[in-house]
Amino acid sequence: MAEADAARRLLRRLVAELRQRGHASPEAVAALALLASRLGQQPLAASLTELAVRGGQVPDFRVNWLRHRLVGECLSAGPGQAERSVRTRAEAVEAGDAFYRHYLDDGDVDLINGAGGVGMMLWDLADEAARARLARSLIQVALSSMEQKSHGLYHGRGGGILLLRMLGRRYGQDRRMTAAVDALVRHLEQLTPAVLDRGWLGVGGVTMCYGQPGMLTALGPEVDPEVLTGFINASITGPAVQRLDELLADPGSDVTLCHGLAGLSLATRLAPGWRELVGPDRRARLAARLARHLNQTDDQTVTAVLDTPLKVSLIEGTLGVALALAETETTSRPWWGVCVSLGDGSASGTIGSIR
Repeated sequence: MAEADAARRLLRRLVAELRQRGHASPEAVAALALLASRLGQQPLAASLTELAVRGGQVPDFRVNWLRHRLVGECLSAGPGQAERSVRTRAEAVEAGDAFYRHYLDDGDVDLINGAGGVGMMLWDLADEAARARLARSLIQVALSSMEQKSHGLYHGRGGGILLLRMLGRRYGQDRRMTAAVDALVRHLEQLTPAVLDRGWLGVGGVTMCYGQPGMLTALGPEVDPEVLTGFINASITGPAVQRLDELLADPGSDVTLCHGLAGLSLATRLAPGWRELVGPDRRARLAARLARHLNQTDDQTVTAVLDTPLKVSLIEGTLGVALALAETETTSRPWWGVCVSLGDGSASGTIGSIR
């Protein structure tokens, strides 16, 4: 898709800025490596990954996890590769364990800033024995998520459904999973179009963090046909899709991953149900809108990417927009989504390495 060229142009500008500076934080370089990889520029992704892993361990558990995954995704087997993989994995597990214990002690199960999100990364890193030890704790995190008032993906019950799906629980087979999904559908069916303007479904009423795109992402590609029918027939669904048309036509609309159009675009890869609702014409318009935004990015914004923490850059910044646009033409699993606690839409689980 030609629109992804806008993400490539942004990447070239970012690399030029990096070369001019001569240095950047390990997380900034890892972010560039990720974008290069998703755009199919593997030699560049490999060299950036090499640079990113030289920086040593960093406080953000996301960055440590991302660097380990980049080592496996971008670097070919060779001298020192196995040692590098072992080291980055150990760093990621150490950072993740510390954050996970901290969030559990605080009772914070959030998928962005809580045990839910860290648990997804620890699960991805864990071998069979470690998963057996972690599973009981993650089930409790998922159940605690389901006790929240919101049905949102990031800060509500949808996150608990996503975690249970990661743990292999399936609708119609697992009692808790089935009850949680049925409750989500019942809640959705009770919503009227008026809630689009009350903030209950996030900014603009159609968002990844709280709205239908996030809910369908939590349900994943194996969503039960009757559940999907409940979504499609809900009285709020038609107005929500019409709201997307309004957002596409509004030059002032949010374009970010969490609250804006980039998230709605990425959800078409993660959730076939949302992809079906959006349709090919809106998908094309989404991509064109994101491309237009990237093409209009000024030099100050480009410079700021290298100084922005990874989580903020993904969820609220230009990097997340570029990555969402890159996925419009990429066919491999969008595994990086776990950085913001999103599934990869595959039938095998929510993270690419789950079997």
